[in-house]
Amino acid sequence: MRLQTLTVQHIRTHRSYTIRFNDTVTLITGKNGSGKTSLLEAVMIALRGSSFRSADATVLQKGTEWFRIDLLTSEGLRTVKFDNRTATKKKTFTIDHKINYRLIERSKYPVVLFEPDDLRITDGSPTRRRDYLDTMISQFDSQYMATIRKYERALFQRNKLLKSSTVNHDVLFPWNVLLSEYGQTIINKRRALVYSLNQIVTEVYQTIAPTKDTISLGYTYDIDVTSGRLLHDYESVYERDMMLKTTTVGPHRHDMSVLINGNKAADTASRGENRTIVLSLKFIEAVLVEKMTGKKPIILLDDVFSELDDDRQKLLLKEFHENQVIMTSASTKSRSVRHIVSLS
Repeated sequence: MRLQTLTVQHIRTHRSYTIRFNDTVTLITGKNGSGKTSLLEAVMIALRGSSFRSADATVLQKGTEWFRIDLLTSEGLRTVKFDNRTATKKKTFTIDHKINYRLIERSKYPVVLFEPDDLRITDGSPTRRRDYLDTMISQFDSQYMATIRKYERALFQRNKLLKSSTVNHDVLFPWNVLLSEYGQTIINKRRALVYSLNQIVTEVYQTIAPTKDTISLGYTYDIDVTSGRLLHDYESVYERDMMLKTTTVGPHRHDMSVLINGNKAADTASRGENRTIVLSLKFIEAVLVEKMTGKKPIILLDDVFSELDDDRQKLLLKEFHENQVIMTSASTKSRSVRHIVSLS
């Protein structure tokens, strides 16, 4: 699929704006606050169903009550509407003349997004890395986020019981069983993904940034787990969890390690090295998503070129040469892109 035109109305700073995309690479330039990222956000909403920045109401241009997104693709028109005055206060998605209050799974199209906050994948909290893995898995496993939600609901109930004065082992046991069942799926899918990423991350990193540095990734568990093993884990920390009044084991506590030359990237990598690590992961994400879905994902790059010289820019775009790329930059100076749209 290729994106052709995007029209937005009352999206953040845009009262009404239409942009035409190139089949290969489109660079959107403009001063800070001109609405470059908002256009990527609109594409994400139309293709994936939600913003990568905030809730629906905050997408609205100030002083307005509704927004509309029309994304014309090679496969047809996608229209997203939101009206804050309606009783539901929910978006509607229209594809092939069919209206839904959410974007159904078969209508979602894969997107690989790089935004400045993604640099936190290497040096941010474990939560940031878990979210990164979960979001990627959800692009090719339509049931995965449902499993995450079931796990979170069971975790909430277990933690609620741990704060109760009447809690005992028998009361917790059914929740331990549920957490074990859902947790097994989450852990094994995350572990398999990290393994796949780790197989080629160094090769991609050394291509984007000619260097002999090596990158390695790991996950809290290095082997597949069974629900029985997880159940044992939850049971074994009963007294500690009672004392702390929270669940101290499980996939909600896990992490992905990111190492450069055997050392934690968060401690030793420069800003440029961190950026290149994340870009490498994004390229591998595009490859894996295409392999699993049979669809070439749309690549959205928000302010990626700001710290890359011309040679690095060319190397990056070469890696994504089979995908349609839409990116933003405050600078108009780029020898690597011919189709440039200026918002200033």
